Order: sequence, then structure tokens, then C-alpha cells
Amino acid sequence: MTRKDIPQYARHCWRSTPVALACDLAIVYALYFVCRILFVMVNWRIFGDSITTSAAWHFFCGGLRFDTSAIFYTNALFILLFLLPLHWKERRWWWLTTKTVYIAVNALCLLINLADTVFFEFRGHRSTAAVIREFSGEGNLATIAGGEIISHWYLVILFALMIWVMVALYRHPAPVRRPVWKYYVSRIVTLGITGLIAVCGMRGNIFFLSSTRPISTNFAFNYINHPKEAGIVLNTPFTLIRTLGETTIPTPQYFTEEELATIYSPMHQPVADAPGRGKNIVILIVESFAQEFIGGLNRDLDDGTYEGYTTYTDAMLDSCMYFTDMIANTGFSIDAPPAVLASIPRVNRPFVVSPHATNHINSLASELDALGYRTLFFHGADNESLGIHAFTRQAGVKEYFGKTEFLADGRFGGMEQYDGTWGIWDEPFLQFFCTKLSETPQPFMAAIFTVSSHHPFKVPEQYADRFVDKGLHALHKCISYTDYAIHRFFEEASRQPWYDNTIFVITADHASSKTTHDEYKTDLGGFRVPILFFDPSGQLPRGRQDGPAQQIDIMPTLLGYVGASRPYIAFGQDLLSTEPADRAAFNWDHVPQYIKGDYLLQFNASTSTASALYNFRTDPLLKQNLLQQEPERAAEMERGIKAMLQSYLTLMNNDNATCR
Repeated sequence: MTRKDIPQYARHCWRSTPVALACDLAIVYALYFVCRILFVMVNWRIFGDSITTSAAWHFFCGGLRFDTSAIFYTNALFILLFLLPLHWKERRWWWLTTKTVYIAVNALCLLINLADTVFFEFRGHRSTAAVIREFSGEGNLATIAGGEIISHWYLVILFALMIWVMVALYRHPAPVRRPVWKYYVSRIVTLGITGLIAVCGMRGNIFFLSSTRPISTNFAFNYINHPKEAGIVLNTPFTLIRTLGETTIPTPQYFTEEELATIYSPMHQPVADAPGRGKNIVILIVESFAQEFIGGLNRDLDDGTYEGYTTYTDAMLDSCMYFTDMIANTGFSIDAPPAVLASIPRVNRPFVVSPHATNHINSLASELDALGYRTLFFHGADNESLGIHAFTRQAGVKEYFGKTEFLADGRFGGMEQYDGTWGIWDEPFLQFFCTKLSETPQPFMAAIFTVSSHHPFKVPEQYADRFVDKGLHALHKCISYTDYAIHRFFEEASRQPWYDNTIFVITADHASSKTTHDEYKTDLGGFRVPILFFDPSGQLPRGRQDGPAQQIDIMPTLLGYVGASRPYIAFGQDLLSTEPADRAAFNWDHVPQYIKGDYLLQFNASTSTASALYNFRTDPLLKQNLLQQEPERAAEMERGIKAMLQSYLTLMNNDNATCR
């Protein structure tokens, strides 16, 4: 080849099919990168303190790996159509079909990425197949989506621009060149090489023959320092693909059965001479009712000037039993009923969409039914919302009251009490709840799940001037409204004959992502929720008690208080009979975490080793990893979380989490 031939050869290469395919895929890579930049910018409040030059480089490298996997998975059909070695297909209709597949598939993936840019704020991590299953029965998604499209109009414009870029810059494969045998040889070789590259890309591995298993979502932790940052590295098409058909977590074998029994046991025994025998139980699960919002639980915040948004809850705190550290075992709303009613924590995914979803379980309802209790559950949303109705049936709750029953009752209004998105406003629904309890024979166990302190952050029109957005976040006015609705409930309940014979519990479904203080943006602060026990008769201790408490402790504590009549399985502890030093708390949303005393341990489930240890009392922002400085404490806590996980997975994987 002479120097004069080089420009012609370069032009030939530039116009070749492999280069055309590479250019088309490069466009998709660039648009995924733009989506990641937009993701960070829209969620800057969450990620701003994480973005350093070094961290950004790690995010980019990790993101490229996950983008590669998603792009090759979703473009597999396009690549095949583009490279298929059949010379008769090189016609306009085939080219248009191939281009249409390219545009349609990648437009859908970009749309999913952009939608999750907005949705991330509410979930705290990228959407998975569990989210699809969680909301598959919702009838209000169009309303929510419409509101988000209007408020994020700039993303709609950018999405349209992205489609235009793909259409305008798309390159067709090169036409057939004679002789035809050269065409077949080149296309077969190109298809073979591209196929190997695609398989490696899908697996997320450099070498096709590598023994390393394909990457999964938890591989993002190789590129981040804190679980929340996984959202930057991952992309939503990847998380959806990787969680489709997700299988059971294998049962670990950290200990022998004998060793395990000495460390941790979820078996609880009957209680004789219980002080609260025969008492009614009423549980309020309040949407997004994070500890941060409650002024009385944050008396040292903002140098003692913080007031919070819960005037009425603050006023009743001194009459309640609550704890030094109150921890959620949940990540989503859908996690709350299993945690609160059945002492089942979230273990990497919601229980109700896990492979264990149809397991036999013990619950407050099943154990109280044996004591002659009536059991009821109230949720102001549509009756099929989040699958909560189905779970309460699984848990043995006999009566369910949702939006349908509220509207049919008619005593507290009709559709004018519907918030237009999620369900019935909290104030009328809590009044409905109170009235139905008064019509229920004692003893009863009743739980209610509120809905108003939720996106799209509205309050009833008659309270628009009373509960206003003070500028930090619109959710705060909803919290104030819900706090008022709870106050009205207790005001009415206190006049009822069953009130003095009832123990009340107030907790949240999960903490909120709408945090304004750094203390609540950490891996621990993001799980702090109130867990308040209130007994009007004064039999329960009052005020703050030492030690941790978690949502899954509610069931065994109540059953211990009223006197369970038979053995049962619960993964929490009886807070009234377990010494503070012996109590621990656990959650696994982004990463397994174990809280005991003043320490938080983070656990790497892939390697079965501790990854971080923090003294959250002296280091509330979790800046100093003490794993190397305090190996003995880390080993002790690692032993505790391993025992809990092994016990949980052993029982759940064998459908043996019940004594019946």
C-alpha cells in the first residue's frame, strides 16, 4: 500500500460495517453518560458531598462497566440484525427495520433512566424488578407520572433531543461489495468477534473465559464509599435486567446448629402472668414519619433550636416509652407490614416480592387470634395498593378496611376526602378508624397505614393556609398535617370506652429521603424512625429507655406484654424483657447493617466479612472507619449479624418460620 492509498483505505474503513456499528453503539454510550450526569445534577442534594475528582473517576469507571452490560443486553437484537451475514437483506426495508429497533429499544432505556432520575429521590436507590411488582396494581400511576412530567419538563425536552441525536447520527451497515464471498467472510468474522465482545460485555467481565460470575447490582460497591452512591454507578436498565427472576439468597453456613442456638434464636416462648393481658393493641404506621421530623426526639439538633414539624407528637412523648436508638428494618413502604406485624425484616429485597412471599409465618394477628382477639387492618389507599391487603391476609388479619370500605361507609364523606393520588386524607380516615374500633368487640388488635405524608406533598384545601411549605421541603407541611390528624385521632379515642384498656404504638413505614440535616443523611441516620409505645393506664415505663429498638421488636414486645399463649417465631426482641446491652438492630436495604451499643457494623454479603465499623455516638456522620482499630468488637458484631442472617435464611428458605 502506497502513501497515496492511505486516505482511500481510511475512507473505506470509516464506511465499513464494524465501524458503523461501533459508532451507533458509541452514541448510546454517550447518551447513557449524559443520563448519569443528569442523574447526579437532579439529585445533587443527595450526592453533592460525595463528588470529588477521585470519586468521580471511580464512578465513571464503574458506570462504564454497568453501562456496557446494559447496552449489550438491550441491543442484542439490533446487533444481530445489523450483522446478520445474508447479502439479500442489504435492502432499504431491512435497514429501516434495523434502525427502528435501535431507536425504539434505546429510547425506552433512556426513558427508564431519566424517569429513575426523578424516582431515585423517593426510593434511595435504582429501581429494580421489585419496584415493577410493587406498583403493578396501582391505578394512580398515570396521575403521578403526569405531575412529574410537568414538574420535570426539561427532562422531557432532553429526552426528545436524545432521540433526535440517535436518528440524525445513525449509520447504516455498508452495502454489499463484490465478490459476495468476501462479504460473507467479513460479516461472519465480524459477527463472531462482536458476539464474543457482547457476551463479555453482558457479563461485565473482560475475558470471556473468566471464571468470575456475571456482575450484579452489589458489584457497584467496588466503586463507591457509601451505599447511596451505588445509584450513580448503576443504571436502571441494568438493575431491572439483573433482578428479573431473582432467586433465593442461599443459606449461609457460618455456624453449626448448636453454635447458632447459643448466639441467636428467633424462637419466643409463652409468657405467664403478663401485665397487659387482655389489652387492646392499636398500631399507627405513619407514612414517611422519620425521626428527623419530630422535634422532641431532636432536642440537641441545630444547637438546641430545632423545633421539628410534629407539635402534637412532641406533646405526648413524655407519656410514651421510646428508646435511645430507634431503627427501621425497612426500605420501602411495602416492607412495613411484614416488619411491624410479623417481625420480618427486609433482607435485601421486600419480603412480599421475594421468593419467600408465600411462606407460612407467625404474626401478631395469628398469635392474638389464639387469645380471642379481633384483628383489623386499615389502609386509606385502593384495596390492592402495594399488595398490602394480600399480605395482611397471609398474616392472619381477619378484617381489612381500605378506600372502598371508607367510601361505602359514607359517615365521613365521600370522594371529596380522596386526595386525588394515593387515597383518603389522613384526618377523615383516622376518624373512620376510631369509629370502627368503637364498633369492634374487645379485645382487638388493629393497625392503620396512613397515606397523606407522601408525594405529591399536598394537604386538604381547608388546611392550605394552616400547613404551608416553609421552604425546606414540601413534605414537611404534610408531616404537620398528619401529626394533626393523629392528634385528632387520640382526641376522639380518649373519649371511647376502650381507650384506657389499649396499648398504642406509633412508628413509620420507613424513614424519609427528604432530609435536611447531615446527621440523617448517613447510612444509619437514613433508618432512624420513631417507635413509641403509649399505654394510657400507665403500666408501661415512660420516657426514653436505654438501648436500641427496631420495628421487628414491636411484635415480640406486644406479645410479651399481653401474654402470648404459645411459642412463635419472631426475628426481633422483646424490649421489655431483654437487657439494653443484649439488644441489637438490623437492616439490609443497600447493605447489611448491624447496630449494637454505640456501634454500627456494615457487612459485605458477597465476601461474608465486615466492611466498616463506626462509633455513631462519637462520629455521627460516620467518617471514621474503625474496622482496623477495633478488630475484637468488629468480630463480635460480625458474629451477631452472621447468626441473624443464617437463622433467617435457614427458616425462610425451608419455609419453617412458624411453630405451627
